[in-house]
Amino acid sequence: MSVSTELYPEFAKQLDSLHLPPGQQLVVALGGGADSQTILDLTLRYRQDHPEFSYLAIHLDHYFHPDSPKWAEFLRTWCINQNIEAIVEPLFVPSGARLSKEEQGRKARYQRIAELTSESAVILLGQHRNDQAETFLLQLKRGAGPKGLAAMAIEAPFAGQRRLFRPLLATTKAEIYAYAKAHGVEWIEDDTNTDTSIERNFLRCEIIPRLTERWPQFLNTVARSAKLCAEQTALVDELLHEHLIARLEEDGRLLLKGWWQLSDIRQRALLRAWLQHNHAPLPSFAVLSELAKQIQRSEGGKQVRVSWANVEVYRRQKWLKVSNKR
Repeated sequence: MSVSTELYPEFAKQLDSLHLPPGQQLVVALGGGADSQTILDLTLRYRQDHPEFSYLAIHLDHYFHPDSPKWAEFLRTWCINQNIEAIVEPLFVPSGARLSKEEQGRKARYQRIAELTSESAVILLGQHRNDQAETFLLQLKRGAGPKGLAAMAIEAPFAGQRRLFRPLLATTKAEIYAYAKAHGVEWIEDDTNTDTSIERNFLRCEIIPRLTERWPQFLNTVARSAKLCAEQTALVDELLHEHLIARLEEDGRLLLKGWWQLSDIRQRALLRAWLQHNHAPLPSFAVLSELAKQIQRSEGGKQVRVSWANVEVYRRQKWLKVSNKR
């Protein structure tokens, strides 16, 4: 089966669909792999057609690999040769026995990218269709609902007015490699990507190749399922919005009046929507069920107090409140 080596027309079409104003900042998040290097190459081609925008590349080195300083220098030199402004700097990542290195690295990268970019920046990420399938399966393994199974969106809000944009989300890894080779794009192969003790790498190296060998359209069908889950989630959010607003106080408290006449399903859905509105991390299904159970029992005046991550939910009179734990 032949693999297309020309990704630019679809890339340009997607960026054009954003209807960006002159001066808009477009930022390439560089990791050094074929994915982000391809995004950079496509962005440089787009710059030729659209010089009215501002372009920046960012690489943050969190020293997870002994060769990462060499990779950072390679990317710095590559960007100089391509005549694109670049920020290449080290990044401190918190570590600890109960902290996921990969998750902490992702959070630290996103926080620093927000600090380095303009308020309305569009951040271009290199995630692709294979990544989408990996994310879907990881969420499935964790027992996620439709929101989690929606995996990654092509466009998503970021810090402030910034946006994350994934123009290669419909593109396979094979197509990215084909493009990079055809257009002389150089990239870094991180040997830790084959470490199957890491869950995502296990899926990437051992599970997804077997699934696509058995079912060649597997990546496409997973992408379709993720899209359907995203649509279902958006619809539920839309339908819940007016019910949430009717119970929401200006300070973020949730009014419990008439709560006990709602179905269990609607109660849990409203709790999720309320927590999201307050920018609180969503709890596991078990913790959410415990919260719903305590609220149900509190009709007669019993206390409600449930905590997880860095937040706590408790009842005060006829309202629920959420606050950061001290």
